[in-house]
Amino acid sequence: MVKAVGWNGWVRGGFVWIEGGCGGLWGSVLRVPARLHIGKGVQLERRGEGDVWMRCRSQHAVFVQSFYLDREAGRAPGDAVHKVYPGAHVKVFDLRQCHRQMQQQAATAQAAATAQAAAVAGSIPGPGSVGGIAPAIGLSVAAGLGVDDLRRLCLVRLSFVKGWGPDYPRASITCTPCWIEVHLHRALQLLDHVLHALPDAHA
Repeated sequence: MVKAVGWNGWVRGGFVWIEGGCGGLWGSVLRVPARLHIGKGVQLERRGEGDVWMRCRSQHAVFVQSFYLDREAGRAPGDAVHKVYPGAHVKVFDLRQCHRQMQQQAATAQAAATAQAAAVAGSIPGPGSVGGIAPAIGLSVAAGLGVDDLRRLCLVRLSFVKGWGPDYPRASITCTPCWIEVHLHRALQLLDHVLHALPDAHA
């Protein structure tokens, strides 16, 4: 299912259930297949300020992309999709870890941008030095890292029944029959603070 369907909704409070009975979110053509894939679905629970736990209530496995589970499994961030079996209850997001990651990545990208700007301006000899001309250097140009990359730290993606990624035949989550993306509001707030706290590289 490449096309996203349904509406974007806000969830307040500590719990949210995603189950086949919520098929009204989708058009009638997609409703029955979605219910078959989701079954009894998943339960997401927020703990503390923003940690997230997931319980698989479906009769089928659920596949989760989670930077927290990557770290727990000793995998590189974003390198794996984790299979969660029916009945399992697992932590899928850690707010403190996410905050540390976004601070480290933003600071690294900012340092790269500053160094590249200095090299271009001729302050630091280097292959990019062109005598005093300092064009605007953005995070994504300097370090291959942009705001969208940092924003990905603030979400959890999951698919029902079928997995995706390097360990599966489907390269993208959009190639699975039924999937959702959960954007975590508190983490996005922290990202906004991190980005606003960065010094201006062009000042």
